[in-house]
Amino acid sequence: MKRIFIVIVALSMVSVLSLGAVYAGEKQQLKTQIVRINGQAGVEPLNLLIEPGTVVVWLNQYKISPVEVMFPDKKVTMACQSPVNFNISKDGTYVSNSIPFGGVASLCFIELGTFKYSIERARNIEEVPRGNPFRFEGQIVVKAK
Repeated sequence: MKRIFIVIVALSMVSVLSLGAVYAGEKQQLKTQIVRINGQAGVEPLNLLIEPGTVVVWLNQYKISPVEVMFPDKKVTMACQSPVNFNISKDGTYVSNSIPFGGVASLCFIELGTFKYSIERARNIEEVPRGNPFRFEGQIVVKAK
C-alpha cells in the first residue's frame, strides 16, 4: 500500500512539473520584428502592426554615422523587458542612445496605440544644429489580438 502511494505521488509530481516545461529543441513562437536602417532605403519596413509583448529591434546598417531612434508624438513609457540601447529620460519616456553601425536598439512594446518614430543621424555635442538631412520616419501600431 505504501509503495502504491509513493508511485502515485511521484507520478503526480512529474505531471505537475511537466505542465509548463519547455523541452530542448521545442519551437517557441518569438514575437520579434526587425527594422533595418540604411542610408539609401531609409527604414524597412516603414510600418509595423504588432501585438503587445513584441520586441522591435532597430538594426543600424548606415555606415556613415551612428543613428538615434526618437518618438516625437506618442512616447513609449512602458516596456516589458530590459530595453537594449534605450534609457528612460527625465520625463519618464524611453529614448535611444546612439546606435553605431552594425549595432542594435530594441524595445518590447506593451502599450496599445500608434507610435510614430524617426531615425536621425546622431549628433555630436560640439555639432552646430543646422537641421539633419538624414531623417527617416516609420510607425509601430500595437493592437491586441
